[in-house]
Amino acid sequence: MKLPKSSLALLILAPVVVVGLTLIYSHRAGDFAGYLSVGDLGLQGRDIYRDAVPGTNTWPPLFGLACIPLALLSHLSLRGTRILWLLFNWGALAFAIALCVRLVYDRPLGIRGVGAGNDRPLDAASGAVLVPLLICALWVLSNFEHLQVNIFIFALALAGLALHRSGRDGAGGAVIGLAAALKVMPVLFVPYFVWRRRWRAAASTAVATVAWSLVPLVAYGPAKYLDQLRAWHEALSAGWPVGKMNLSVYAMIDRAVGHGIVPFSVAGFDALDPSGAPAVRWLMLALLAIVTLLACALFRGAYDPRARRTVAEWSVVLLVGALFGTVTWKAYLVVLLLPMILFVATWRDPAVTAAFRGRLRMLCWLSFALGMATATDLVGRSLSGRLEMGSLQTWMALLVLGTAFWYRGRIGANSPA
Repeated sequence: MKLPKSSLALLILAPVVVVGLTLIYSHRAGDFAGYLSVGDLGLQGRDIYRDAVPGTNTWPPLFGLACIPLALLSHLSLRGTRILWLLFNWGALAFAIALCVRLVYDRPLGIRGVGAGNDRPLDAASGAVLVPLLICALWVLSNFEHLQVNIFIFALALAGLALHRSGRDGAGGAVIGLAAALKVMPVLFVPYFVWRRRWRAAASTAVATVAWSLVPLVAYGPAKYLDQLRAWHEALSAGWPVGKMNLSVYAMIDRAVGHGIVPFSVAGFDALDPSGAPAVRWLMLALLAIVTLLACALFRGAYDPRARRTVAEWSVVLLVGALFGTVTWKAYLVVLLLPMILFVATWRDPAVTAAFRGRLRMLCWLSFALGMATATDLVGRSLSGRLEMGSLQTWMALLVLGTAFWYRGRIGANSPA
């Protein structure tokens, strides 16, 4: 069997990239150091919130419990544990890409020329996969650079949606609920399912979120668990810095309105406490209300989980969850993979009008350009920091969110997309 050159190149280069980046990033502590410190506190029976370094642990109690096995492994080999974590994330990334392909194309991901059967795979070396991955490379690599957990959370949410799509609402809700119990953002699928009258999906996701969140109760007992919930609330109430690294809509508004910083007028810096200005919270709530009303207006009509217009709705939910909290790191934007695979699939579809495909292609490459404009290795640290302080990356993410809304409004029930 002779493989196409593109598939052969992918089979050769992918392991080289994975091994090379894993060895490079395994020297870094990243956010993984916080996971290990929380796991160590749990092993010692100490308070995983109050005894942690301030600002380290704002994750739900279940995440703290999940950190204990990682801490145990790190006592055997710290770098070995980091390597295992990075390899786990590479696997989660491959799984997430395969799930995105399944949701958008209704086909498995594979290598052209490998395997056979009626369920024809989409070639992993094709532009349908590599172009969205290129557009999202900055956000994907940030997860590895900082040894983050967001790819895994994203993959869990996608797996739950895939199960929901196949009619297995109970299992799908259990998986999305696990993702929400580990990191709250996917819980937004509960109100979404309610609005779309997917009652079983909404109920199973809500129940599963609560059930998974109660697992630490079994491990620690009622008194300690309730104290953890109080401490978690205190950690969240302490707030996050709103400097250049925070890409949330809240931080964008606070820098401009609360602190009065004219966008792109100052050099970037991280150490900027929340202003506490009431106007910031009100503007944030107003913008969130506008997004919610727009979603309610557009997410109507027949609900078909196999349709691309529904994938656009799911993309909106994931993006809102990533952007509208009080903190958004670059790694959170790995969720852009789903809408980008959707958009690329549509602009390559000859059944869709040329004008629509052209505008979609332009918006995607514009979002790529805006994101890469802040890449330090390309533009330098000074300009990158200034652009980040001016919230260019947040505007990029809002552009994608707006594109997903526009896509959903244009792609009707009778469209091939």
